[in-house]
Order: sequence, then structure tokens, then C-alpha cells
Amino acid sequence: MKIAIGNDHMGVEMKCRITENLEALGHTMVNVGTDDKDRTHSALYAEEVTNLINQGKVDRGILICGTGVGMSICANKVNDIRAVMGTNLYTVKQSKEHNDTNVLTLGALNTDLSTALQLVKTWLDAKFDGTETRQYRLSLISEIEAHQLKKEERHS
Repeated sequence: MKIAIGNDHMGVEMKCRITENLEALGHTMVNVGTDDKDRTHSALYAEEVTNLINQGKVDRGILICGTGVGMSICANKVNDIRAVMGTNLYTVKQSKEHNDTNVLTLGALNTDLSTALQLVKTWLDAKFDGTETRQYRLSLISEIEAHQLKKEERHS
């Protein structure tokens, strides 16, 4: 799988460890995050990762900031992106199976590395179940996105 990984200054170490782990498992990683600890902003990296997904250049994305919240908020502003904040194994598994999430966000300050690696593996191993109910849910999400675009067009 080809995975884009982005991070702000808080997620440098976690990004490096996750990247090493996933490359060892045979995944191709695209690093769009910062590699130093100078203050920066999560929105910049969330936009880059979500653009790569929407352009079809990567299959999924992982975003890391201090808590995972900022990255989750930013990623979920982008049409066709369904980001889950990695808080526990059940949630990340269900998010993929039921909502076909394509971005996982993690908090470097509130998630230890071992747990982060488990969250990533669980999420990557999960598959969208594609039932009629789940497909309908995705179509409802798409309708919300289309409605938001129409609002933006009216106000511009």
C-alpha cells in the first residue's frame, strides 16, 4: 500500500518510527511532514496528505500532531476525506469497516509509540465491508459535501 504521512513539529519522532515500521512491512511511504522540531502548523500537512489521496497518488494517509485533534479537524474539512482520530483499536477498526476512513490521525503527546503502531496496523489491516447500509452512509456524506459546495458557491 502507498501511504502519505504528514506531521507537524510535535510528531517528528513518531512519524519516523511509524515510517520505519511500515516500510519494513512492505508499504511505500510518502513523507510530506516536517523533519525538524521548529514550530509549524498541522493544517499545512493535512492539506498536503489529503490532496495526495484525492489525486489518487496514495491509498491512505496518516497525520500526526500533538493530540491528533488538529489534524483530524483539518483533514475532515476536505471533500472525500474521512479521517478518524486514533484513540483505541476498536474505533480505528470500525472506522475503516463501517465508514471507509482514508486518514488516521494520531497524537504524539497522548499516544505512546507501541499503541500508535498497533493503531496503525489495526487500521491498515481493516477492510471496508461495503454493505448496502455502509454504501448508503457514504452517499449521505457525499451529499453533505455537495450541499456545502453549493453554499460556498452562493456566497462567493
